[in-house]
Amino acid sequence: MSAGNLLIDNAVMRLATRIYRHFDTIPPAVKIESYRFYIISNIAYTLAWSIHAAWFGVFFYLGVYALMWFQLISIGCHVTAIVLNRSGRHEAAMIIGMLEVIAHQVLAVYLLGWGSGFQFIIVAIVLFPFLKHDSGWLVKAFLSLACVSSYLYLEINVKTQPPVYTLSHTAELVFNYSNIILCFMFMATWGSFLTIAVRRTESILLERNNAVFAAEKAMEQAELQRQLDVKERDMEIYRLRNVELKNSNDEIMRRNIIIEEEKKRSEALLLNILPEETAMELLREGFTRSRRYDLVTVMFTDFVGFTHIAETLKAEELVLRVDKYFRAFDEIIQQYGVEKIKTIGDAYMCAGGLPTINKTNPVDVLSAAIDMMRYMDEEHGHLFKIRVGMHTGPVVAGVVGKHKFQYDIWGDAVNIAARMEQNSIPGRINISGATFELVKNHFNCEYRGKIAAKHKGDMEMYFVNGKTGGMII
Repeated sequence: MSAGNLLIDNAVMRLATRIYRHFDTIPPAVKIESYRFYIISNIAYTLAWSIHAAWFGVFFYLGVYALMWFQLISIGCHVTAIVLNRSGRHEAAMIIGMLEVIAHQVLAVYLLGWGSGFQFIIVAIVLFPFLKHDSGWLVKAFLSLACVSSYLYLEINVKTQPPVYTLSHTAELVFNYSNIILCFMFMATWGSFLTIAVRRTESILLERNNAVFAAEKAMEQAELQRQLDVKERDMEIYRLRNVELKNSNDEIMRRNIIIEEEKKRSEALLLNILPEETAMELLREGFTRSRRYDLVTVMFTDFVGFTHIAETLKAEELVLRVDKYFRAFDEIIQQYGVEKIKTIGDAYMCAGGLPTINKTNPVDVLSAAIDMMRYMDEEHGHLFKIRVGMHTGPVVAGVVGKHKFQYDIWGDAVNIAARMEQNSIPGRINISGATFELVKNHFNCEYRGKIAAKHKGDMEMYFVNGKTGGMII
């Protein structure tokens, strides 16, 4: 292959990669709950400026110079909408994009006449604001009213007026038919988006309802079994009181053994959901006290592109895989004395240095993170990639709720750890400056500089390359 052909192939690959990342990669400013709307709106704005670029040549050919120059304004509006969309300002992008489309169609119908069919585009875009579920109703009402008002204006004042530019019958038919086809494409796209969103929501709700029903059923059965056990035990005690006196001591001893086994069973169940120290306090006193810990290392992990993965796998397979990974994580952190706090969807949260206070928790948690990363890379790196973030600082820990106890931690250290994870990348461990100072003698770390973190400003961040003397990447 010649050097020229190689350069062309590399340029094409780079262009293809940039286009793929433009549509598929979530920018850091875009929240995960806005991912689906970001993707479809990004495609819409890109198609819009591409169509306007094509119209520029068409109107130049037809001599409709007013609309030809207006295409440049339209292209600028949709490029601006793309920039705003990627920075997380979806509503601003939506307002600019829709107002441009409305103004464009009004001008096109005024100049080319009702028969050009541009007014149909206004009808097709009226559903677009409602695709963003968390937009304010004031914005939706404003954009909907703009569409209705513009269409009525054209219907009442422009429909019967002669156009400024007279097109040939063929050109007018081409414009009319192409706009009708474009409208149906828009409506089909919006409908597909809503269908996918509704189906996914129903699937998630069904899974959650099934999980809640199964949990409640299990609790009812456990309570019924406990009541039966108590009743049987009481009946046994009553019978023992009527037996010969010489056997009473043996029967009482057997009763104590049964009670002790029940107590151990209850304690084991409680220890499965609470740290041992907290569980013992709850059993002993009936309540727990919140405690402050001055040196705790908090770690967050999540699966990169989990929403996209969830769309490609069956629900049963997805749940089995996530359960398998989280079970492996549980075993890994247990080896380092790290406490699992909770899982939130595809996120896994744990912390070292509590409830048993120690000074080695930064090294312990980071060692566990390296083992977790190695496990994912060696066994499952082909599809599931994780990113990890951690920070060391003070937290408050305790049990919340009266029923279905949950051990949790609070504090700014938790928020900073979450920001570290959000600013990490697939397959890497991102730590704060505070954690770095505590582990720098044990691990090879790569300084990333000060990086903007949401609601925290610029923060020093480091990638962890591995333990001193060995690399993990």
